[in-house]
Amino acid sequence: MKPGQLTLILSLGGLLGLGQVQAKDSDYRQPVTIDAGRQLVELAENKVTFTDNVVVKQGSIDVRASELVVIRNEQGLQSMTARGNPATYRQVLNNGKPVQAQAREIRYDMVARTITLIRDAELKQDDNIVTGYRIRYFIDKEQMEAESQGGKDRVTTIFLPEQVQNFDNQSND
Repeated sequence: MKPGQLTLILSLGGLLGLGQVQAKDSDYRQPVTIDAGRQLVELAENKVTFTDNVVVKQGSIDVRASELVVIRNEQGLQSMTARGNPATYRQVLNNGKPVQAQAREIRYDMVARTITLIRDAELKQDDNIVTGYRIRYFIDKEQMEAESQGGKDRVTTIFLPEQVQNFDNQSND
């Protein structure tokens, strides 16, 4: 690794706020409220499907979608999958800054504690933007990964010019 490369990598993480992207722990202890125009309960499959302008709220979390499928098991809620054109996700983090995401599909796996954005995925924090086919956030690990779809597209990250200037200054130190 060249001198300054580690600083470059650490600065990149800092610019994306990855070191600070900690979801509000209190959000996950709040009740989940789902508002929709229609719901279909399938008891044999432990599945509930909400449609028609779905709004999900849990603490500072706000999800908007055309359809939401909730799967339960004996222990309670297992997963939620929001679909839309696009489905959107917004949350205020512990540092007080909002994070916004959108994709054709947003999966929240409560067991694995992951949020996955699939197809036309976009994640914004402050003025930084990450886009790709799939973006996954591991809540407990505080890690984010983005990937393309089999080489058909690319993962793109956009920084503002002043952030790139700060980034260059840090890597020269």
